[in-house]
Amino acid sequence: MGDRADAVAEKTMTGTTSLSGTNKQNSDSRGPGDVKARSNFAETAFFFPTLSTDENGEVIVKFTIPEALTRWKMMGFAHTKDLQYGSIGNTLVTQKDLMVVPDAPRFLREGDAMNFTAKITSLAEIKLDGSAQLMFFDASIGASIDDKLLGTQNGIQSFTVAKGASTVLSWDIHIPEGIGAITYKVVAKAGKFSDGEEMALPVMTNRMLVTESMPLPIRSKQTKVFTFDKFIAQNNHSTTLRNHKLTLEFTANPAWYAVQALPYLMEYPYECAEQTFSRYYANSIASHIANSSPKIKAVFDSWKSQSPDAFLSNLQKNQELKSLLLEETPWVLDAKDESERKKRVALLFDLNTMSNQLDQALRKLLKMQSSNGGWPWFEGMPDDRYITQHIITGMGHLDHLGIKDIRTDSRTWSMIQNGISYLDEKMRKDYEWILVYDKAHLNDDHLGYDEIQYLYARSYFKDIPLDKRNQKAFDYYKGQAQKYWLNKGRYMEGMIALALSRQDDKKVPMDIIRSLKENAIVSEEMGMYWKENYDGFYWYEAPVEAQALLIEAFDEVAHDQKSVDDLKVWLLKSKQTQDWKNDQGHHRGMLCIAASGYGLAGYRK
Repeated sequence: MGDRADAVAEKTMTGTTSLSGTNKQNSDSRGPGDVKARSNFAETAFFFPTLSTDENGEVIVKFTIPEALTRWKMMGFAHTKDLQYGSIGNTLVTQKDLMVVPDAPRFLREGDAMNFTAKITSLAEIKLDGSAQLMFFDASIGASIDDKLLGTQNGIQSFTVAKGASTVLSWDIHIPEGIGAITYKVVAKAGKFSDGEEMALPVMTNRMLVTESMPLPIRSKQTKVFTFDKFIAQNNHSTTLRNHKLTLEFTANPAWYAVQALPYLMEYPYECAEQTFSRYYANSIASHIANSSPKIKAVFDSWKSQSPDAFLSNLQKNQELKSLLLEETPWVLDAKDESERKKRVALLFDLNTMSNQLDQALRKLLKMQSSNGGWPWFEGMPDDRYITQHIITGMGHLDHLGIKDIRTDSRTWSMIQNGISYLDEKMRKDYEWILVYDKAHLNDDHLGYDEIQYLYARSYFKDIPLDKRNQKAFDYYKGQAQKYWLNKGRYMEGMIALALSRQDDKKVPMDIIRSLKENAIVSEEMGMYWKENYDGFYWYEAPVEAQALLIEAFDEVAHDQKSVDDLKVWLLKSKQTQDWKNDQGHHRGMLCIAASGYGLAGYRK
């Protein structure tokens, strides 16, 4: 094999198999830098073979496999029209007469000094004299960074390798700061033989990203000077502080924050049920926005036409590296400027893309749902009550806002009905446990977070009747909510108010709203909030989602527009940096932003 690894497997009538490669003649005038490097290292290869026969009537099977130099286990399957079948298995080896095998680490770390080695192996019948070259590139933009890693040393080295032997080459390199991923390329050439390998590696940072924000309270026709003291190294007595990014946020229509948050939901790398539903949720909102007005769609189309291919960097095309970097350094995909942000949003709002991703997410949710109607966190795990209630609540929210008509899609509606049935059964078992183990205290407070979330989720689906055997348990927890709401925290109080209001309770929900309002803090800068708005470990301690739900409660239960506007100010202030920290907060927060806002946010490491 010369510039690429084309593998040819020959299947003879006697059942033997062999794998061979052919080197393509390279002109001696070409240096090692001109050699095409191998870059496809997929661990599996599927193919429909092209069959041909030779002069002896033997069948030759030809196919192309990935470019890794390794040993493969080949399995073949064939059948006739009348369903007779046969199979074959064998071990194949991909190799070249001249092979480059770099000894690269799994990742690099900023500031490290290391010895980068590569083994040169010869299977040729003669001694080979040639040269090898090591090159480095910034994986995100493809620019050469040899000077940063190799310094003044030459990346080209000569080598001599005997027939059937190997030799090792090494380079001293230093990993620079500020590069999220590096692509190395090692190539070698000896006469007519050549080989090379190219692969991207993530670069872990030794720094911690710290976000500092500063409000800019300013009114019409005012001029003020603001100083970001924490961004000045002398003030922090730091010799290593480096400012990463400074962002000024000002908008007369903060609803665009919601639109800009949608790509984050779509690009998150995990495949759990929660993130799958997040993608479904974000695509549903995006589809609704894009289809709501031809003018809006025209704007997105114009943004998308501004060189969308250029927007997709080398880093983003490498999905494996992108996922790894998102886990380690999630800020690497932040939009660098307004133009890039527009392109990212425009790509999200492509109608074909949205339709495909909606269907993919829905099919995955259907596949992950257990036979009893519940969802697990990850496929193969036991069903989980919280994540099931989370998905059912989100579906109800989409329907309540008029974004998705979930009742007209038979797959979606069947999935939701099964989930509701699962939750009804869980609620009844809670009640039966009390009857068996704590019946003497039946009238005491047995209202937990799961039961409150259930009442809220169930309130979206009053048209799905309760089974008779579940009615008594439902009435019990409804009564518990009416009696013990006062000591459940602001988030839970909002859920109870909405759930009871939808059950035609006119008194308790208004009592809850009055209590919330009496205990709220109201200021011109921060809006309306509660001192308990802290970020805890549990889902019911998420301040952004709690604030978003209370906006829903004040709007739907009390129709108090002034309080709603004040609540939105606090939600907007929490968005001064780059993102709301809670995925569920994303869901409701992006739909509850008011029409006013300002802020300055910066990043430092």
